[in-house]
Amino acid sequence: MTLNNASQPVVLLFSGQGNPVIGMGSDLWDLNATTKQIWDCASDVSGLDLRRLCLKGPMNRLIQTTVQQLAVTAINVSLYSLCRERFPALRVVGACGHSVGEYSALYAAGAISLETLFRTIQFRASTMDAVSKKHKGSMLALKGVGFTTLSSIIARSGIELDISCDNTPRQQVIGGTPAALGDIARVLMEEGYEPIKLGVSGAWHTRLMSEGVQLMRDFLAGQPFTSPAYDVLMNVTARVETVPENIKENLSLHLTHTVKWADSMFRFIDHSGRPLFLEISNKPYLGQMLNDFGGFSAERVLHCRKTLEM
Repeated sequence: MTLNNASQPVVLLFSGQGNPVIGMGSDLWDLNATTKQIWDCASDVSGLDLRRLCLKGPMNRLIQTTVQQLAVTAINVSLYSLCRERFPALRVVGACGHSVGEYSALYAAGAISLETLFRTIQFRASTMDAVSKKHKGSMLALKGVGFTTLSSIIARSGIELDISCDNTPRQQVIGGTPAALGDIARVLMEEGYEPIKLGVSGAWHTRLMSEGVQLMRDFLAGQPFTSPAYDVLMNVTARVETVPENIKENLSLHLTHTVKWADSMFRFIDHSGRPLFLEISNKPYLGQMLNDFGGFSAERVLHCRKTLEM
């Protein structure tokens, strides 16, 4: 399958925060007038020299959510714009973005402007950073376990924490206070699992972010949104939402609710026409997670950089 087939339905997958590296995006920001405008907008809205931060760091600054969310978004929309220019007949039938990548998906679907995108990302990142410093937490990744099984283990343990991301039938992420994660890690190891501590500065998509929900509601109420041009599955519900007010509520609840990525992927995998998945990210990982979905063919996944031959 290739993007040159104008009749081929395509689903766009936009990445969220991952493992930042010095130099990320440096081949994109001044590639043409479109990408230059994107990075200029990100820097103008945020007041940060985003190009310099991505190119030179320092790493302890680049990994901060207030920088990383902006950088990931700038990379996402740059790569998306380049794909649109290279393949103007691309028949997009849906999109989904992982965590902060959801905003890139909404931008690609025409629901928000470039300025609104970066203005909202800056507010979201600043809010999450402030709340995480007040309610300290972290996250653990687990492989080889599904959502239902992990939920049962947590319930039996009586430990207060949350499943942050239901990524695949065999991959979960949990978040909570350092003490709670230490306790659940011992329980999980007794069950035969090997939890991996993630290098994040907060417990994203958990109850520890509750104070940010109303702040997001109040901010988003003043931002111009329109209905997406095609189906965008929301992380909070794994369902399509077209009403701007409902999209905003989903984005607000996003701070505390599980990212239902697995449910979203099941919906798109079963989509009529067997769509091709195009991952929009700096480095591939969303497409690789689809290997956990039984019967899914790897031939149905392309990475944006490979298609652009960058």
